[in-house]
Amino acid sequence: MPDAATIDELLRRIGLDARPAPDADGLRAVHRAFVASLAYDGLTAQLGEHAPLDPDALIARTLATGRGGYCFEINTILLTLLEALDFGMERREGVVGERGASPTNHLALVATTREGDSYICDAGWGEGPLEPLALRPGAHAQGPFTWTVGRDGDGWWVGQHAWGSSPGFRFGDAPVELSAFAQHHARLATSPDSSFVQTLVVQQPHADHVVTLRARTLSRKGPEIDERTVLEDEAALAGTLQGVFGIAPLGPERTARLWAGARAQHDAFVSAREAAHRRPASA
Repeated sequence: MPDAATIDELLRRIGLDARPAPDADGLRAVHRAFVASLAYDGLTAQLGEHAPLDPDALIARTLATGRGGYCFEINTILLTLLEALDFGMERREGVVGERGASPTNHLALVATTREGDSYICDAGWGEGPLEPLALRPGAHAQGPFTWTVGRDGDGWWVGQHAWGSSPGFRFGDAPVELSAFAQHHARLATSPDSSFVQTLVVQQPHADHVVTLRARTLSRKGPEIDERTVLEDEAALAGTLQGVFGIAPLGPERTARLWAGARAQHDAFVSAREAAHRRPASA
């Protein structure tokens, strides 16, 4: 567990000057500040910088660079922060994608307040809610977005809003230790079959839209906005990471590698789309 000074520094990093009480209002305040300040990013996989899920190292990286990381990383940071603030925290194994999909590709979090109420907390679902979702069946609206929560066998299903790119995620009832995610973290961060290795993705939700960088394409999508821009060059990529997502400069060599990958990913996508358009329709 990080020391008190580190936790206070992390709170300041997300814009909170004091420790909130471990109640429902405090949980909403921390969750909203955290998600609004730290983007979800797949840079670990893109840069080939896989490392074990060490809460202290991840928090140090966040304080130094403004990076949150992808779900296993950023949700580990969020859990560590909330535990230090005296919320009851549990990790659950989850799967983002269609119902019935496997294996584990998500670290889900359940927080319990001092009133005894439980909430789904998530900074690692790049299109997810700014505030925690009550762990009870029903529709949960935040501004123009609505998520659904319901039982799904021996676990829960969280359904995505209409402007998301994934249908939702499932997570189980059983709490697990951080070590349960080690093999999944290694697979998603290093396997050529992993979507995180195949495509650069950085995302952050806002009150009325989600901003996404996928390879070279920067998009903003919500009920009142649907914009897409293809980044022109390496400088535009660096500027987007820093100006849109708050990620500190990566340095010339790492930025060049990231841009080379994003450019190749974009070109492959465009080629596949053009080939599909040329393919004759089946009789």
